[in-house]
Amino acid sequence: MHHLQFAYHLHNDVFSIMSGRSMHSVLVGLVCLALPLLFLVQVLEAPTTIMCLESERQALLQFKQGLVDESNALASWKSKKDCCKWRGIACNNQTGHVTGLNFSFSYDSYFNYSEVPLRGAMSPSLLELPFVNYLDLSYNDFEGIVIPKLIGSLSQLKELKLAHANFSGLVPPQLGNLSNLHTLDLSGNYDASSYENLEWLSHLSSLRYLNMSYLDLSKVVNWPQSLSKLIVLTELQLSQVNLPDVNLRSLSFINSSTSLGTLLILQYFIG
Repeated sequence: MHHLQFAYHLHNDVFSIMSGRSMHSVLVGLVCLALPLLFLVQVLEAPTTIMCLESERQALLQFKQGLVDESNALASWKSKKDCCKWRGIACNNQTGHVTGLNFSFSYDSYFNYSEVPLRGAMSPSLLELPFVNYLDLSYNDFEGIVIPKLIGSLSQLKELKLAHANFSGLVPPQLGNLSNLHTLDLSGNYDASSYENLEWLSHLSSLRYLNMSYLDLSKVVNWPQSLSKLIVLTELQLSQVNLPDVNLRSLSFINSSTSLGTLLILQYFIG
């Protein structure tokens, strides 16, 4: 009887030891399988740093060479290799393409005398940034040069802001090529004017905001017809542009609910 009990206990002890070892082996095996999977998940979930393309970086550096930056506002354009981290530059975080250039001068900086507006010219290297959809050069000083025709070749532009940037001469009709444009601000360029018509505006089928205040439009004829074709326009500012006389009640785009959006601002001096 004692021999049977001893054999029984011995069998249970051996079974327990074997079971413990088997369980330990299973756990070790599972851990060994889980670690590579965990590492793979971490790799897949880790954020990928996309840097700007070298060709676009070089194009920006060429653009900078055409500017006079007296206050060294664009100092980061040398110290950081990734142009997506440069001041005023926005990039697509998936492709690295440059999508925005914001060089608008800050009035706060002006009053603090810590910075002065950029001067100079715009380099054709801008054309090597084909994915730019935002360009803001407002409140800088381009010293009376004509708005470059090349801007009309930036086909992806959605917002173009050149307000109070001291441009002069005729506004290039090539801006009418910007069919994706929804915001156009040319205001405050007192020495700029337009051709005898604004027909080029009629090609901007996506335009929702238009500001041409303080431009000289005194020689423009048939301007209501051109503006009437901007069927999604919601805000129009034409302050002090010296437009030729016209009967406001005859303007179809004012009365039509389909040709003009919800907001219309017409504050102009009729010569």
